[in-house]
Amino acid sequence: MPYQIMTHNLPTATLGTSRLIKAHHFGTVGARPKVYLQAGLHADEWPGFLVLNELIKRLRKADDDGAIIGEIIIVPVANPIGLAQNFHGYIPGRFAFSDGGGNFNRNWPQIAEKVEQRIRHDIDGSPENNIKLIREVIMDEVMSLPETTELQGLRKTLMLMSMDADEVLDLHCSGEACMHAYLPQEFEDYFKPLLVHLKAKVGLSELETGAASFDETNVSVWRHLKKDFAHLIPWGCRSLTLELRGENDITKEMALEDANALFAYLIDRKVIDAPPVEPPASDLTYYPLDAMDLVKTPCAGIVCYHKNIGDPVEEGEVIGEVVDLMNDDVEQSAQLLIARTNGVLFARLQRRLVICGESIAKIAGKEHLPFREIGKLFEDK
Repeated sequence: MPYQIMTHNLPTATLGTSRLIKAHHFGTVGARPKVYLQAGLHADEWPGFLVLNELIKRLRKADDDGAIIGEIIIVPVANPIGLAQNFHGYIPGRFAFSDGGGNFNRNWPQIAEKVEQRIRHDIDGSPENNIKLIREVIMDEVMSLPETTELQGLRKTLMLMSMDADEVLDLHCSGEACMHAYLPQEFEDYFKPLLVHLKAKVGLSELETGAASFDETNVSVWRHLKKDFAHLIPWGCRSLTLELRGENDITKEMALEDANALFAYLIDRKVIDAPPVEPPASDLTYYPLDAMDLVKTPCAGIVCYHKNIGDPVEEGEVIGEVVDLMNDDVEQSAQLLIARTNGVLFARLQRRLVICGESIAKIAGKEHLPFREIGKLFEDK
């Protein structure tokens, strides 16, 4: 199938309005491997928009050359609902204003148990047959999801394009951060080539965050089924969330570098037939997500950091301070931010005016932290 752009209209939310999602399709429908990429599910995280724009340019040339072996779907703008939430020049695109509110990347529909009920008596000794069966049932279950509201329609549309993919790459960013990723613990080795090409130094791996995020939803059926069927059901989908540095790390040069890294990875995975690209030297380190310290503010005020992104920190070290502007004694108005683990400061809030109790920085560590609860590793539900 030649390169196509498919338009998907979402359910109309209000009189006289409509929104759409555009998907760029490369390769042959049903060809393997199938890779799905999207950006901007959190509609206030924009580096991925430009990265996928540059990647599409490279893929169009590869398509003209007949070099695309598998199937690639790219959704460069995944959340038109969030992008429309323009409030006096600011786009608060992380949480929905309508449909009950909530984080756009949390609490996605979970269909694993329904799939298991339908396939458990048909699993045989052929992993290939089992994957084919499970994918068919997955897509059937996704087709049956409701799409009454605009948000339901958005989720169903993205799931229909991604849930039968071999790989799902969801592009995000942080406030200020180095390149990093969140991924299932089972895929550390598998996705290492991707993170090496992207020059990431930090990978956060987990077994269960409890967030039901988009990337977790794509892999959740397979993780659920493998508990009972083990080797009879190989991983039919692998997924991760890529954090493309910080919100303002948007330049043509960065976007082209990241797009080239993604293209090189697609060559490695034999989705594209082209000479392999030599990966850069890497100092990638994986850290367990339950060992990540979320640094919280002791008071409201202005935050001043003493540590920069990528700096190593030690437990008990001061990484910054919050100046309480309402304190009568200006000599005592600064309250310290103390690291609770040894590790690396890899992300922090871009905004400097903070509220009391807010999580404003992340430190990747190696040792489990007792206040980090498995299954509740993301706080912004």
